[in-house]
This record gives sequence, structure tokens and C-alpha cells, in this order.
Amino acid sequence: MKISELFNIEVARSKGVEDYDNGSVPFVTNTTLNNGVVKFVEPYPDDKLFAGKTVCISGLGYATLQTYPYLPKGNGGDSATILIPKQEMSIEELIFYTAIFNLQHNWRFSFGRKASKMRISNLEIELYSSYVGSFNSDFGSYVQLLRDGIDEYSNLI
Repeated sequence: MKISELFNIEVARSKGVEDYDNGSVPFVTNTTLNNGVVKFVEPYPDDKLFAGKTVCISGLGYATLQTYPYLPKGNGGDSATILIPKQEMSIEELIFYTAIFNLQHNWRFSFGRKASKMRISNLEIELYSSYVGSFNSDFGSYVQLLRDGIDEYSNLI
């Protein structure tokens, strides 16, 4: 299914991070660290804040899930693109779409080919309904696998 069939797609509008005073609103940029947040800022009245429960795709094509109000980078040629669900989605669904975007499409974008509303809107994405696992049980299995490995190899440390 096309991303534009699941999400309304909007483009961020803000200034550069250095233009802001410190504040309480996360400023999300191209970094893959800290869920994209580089600073907490005090937005200007003409900035485009997003309420959260959205997927923020950086200009370099890295998707992060933002669950609280935030200000995405919106200046220059690498503005963030925001995916706003057309219908209510659970956090688990949003995590799925964020992860699946990174798995299926992150490789498409770079400094020479930025992510944009036009490029993202027609991309196909796997549907959450096709996912047969459960994040909670899968995560529990993963944690148990780690614990077993720690127990098995702790004598080597």
C-alpha cells in the first residue's frame, strides 16, 4: 500500500536549530541519535509544531516516532517530512511503520537525494495487518535470549 493511503504527509516549517533559545519542545533533525532530538527549544509563533503520535522522516530518510509535541527541522533542502495517520493508530502500529520505513526505504535517501513529500508519498509500505508477531512477546523472547547468552558467557568475563 502507498504511504499516502495510510498517512497525511506534511512538510516541517521551522528555522535552524541555532536560531532558537533553550526551551521545552524537542527539536528533531537528521540525527539518528536520541530519536532525532538535538535540543529542546522555545518555538516561534510561525513555526509548525506537531502534536505527536506521528512519524518524522528526516531529510536523509531516517524515520523516528514522535509521541509528544515537537518541532521538526524545516529549513533548507533537508526539511523533515511528517507522516500523520489518517486513522487512529496504536503506538505499536506506529512503531511498526517507523521501523518498516527504515528497513524498506532508508537506503533510498542521502545527501545527494533528500527525502521529500513527493518522493515519500508514492512509496509502498508493508501493512501492519501483515505482521503476525507481537511486539510484547517477541521482545520478551529477545530479552530471554540475551539473558541466556549472558548466563552462558559470563564465566568468560
